[in-house]
Amino acid sequence: MIEQRETARVRLAVRGELDLATAGRLAERLRALRDRRETVLLDLDELEFMDAAGLRVVLTAAQHARTDGWAFTVSRGSAPVRRLFELLGVDPRVCLDGDPA
Repeated sequence: MIEQRETARVRLAVRGELDLATAGRLAERLRALRDRRETVLLDLDELEFMDAAGLRVVLTAAQHARTDGWAFTVSRGSAPVRRLFELLGVDPRVCLDGDPA
């Protein structure tokens, strides 16, 4: 996980695999950023694999964004991520970067 401060947001890039072994660490970092009311872009463009635990972290963060106004977006993601989102109908539940608010 690579965290980079941009002009108006924090880009949190996840590379490799987002699974049961790594999802907890991402969830903790997102929770801390949300508690500080940081604007966050979760960058999944270099993610090779995501399992249900990783997907749960993304959907939980998106739910928090909807319910408490936290500025949280997700990149369009790598081909495997886009395929997973498509198969599970995730797109309507997640604010994708570049989509109108």
